[in-house]
Amino acid sequence: MINQQLLPEMQAVSSSAGIETNVVGEVKGLQVVAQSEARDIVYVITGANGADVVAFGTEASLFQEAGIPAIICGPGSIEQAHKPNEFVDIDQLKSCLKMLSRLQAKLV
Repeated sequence: MINQQLLPEMQAVSSSAGIETNVVGEVKGLQVVAQSEARDIVYVITGANGADVVAFGTEASLFQEAGIPAIICGPGSIEQAHKPNEFVDIDQLKSCLKMLSRLQAKLV
């Protein structure tokens, strides 16, 4: 989008306009590991039996790197997240609240 839309619009105003990108922060990806206490707990309370990787960054990998079991789970779909008009379906929120209640009961 930057090179296809924004840059031509900028150069229409000034032919010397340009865009420079600098990476100022970076996190490693969260890895699916053979053993994970956090994942096992979520499996028990949700009935899930599989883990997957998606292409977005999160600080969970910092916890994992420090030896703290970490997972990412929650309501909604990455297909609607972090985009214009993003949303989380009400049924997803209800499921999340049930999962959090089960998590609370498991950890108390």
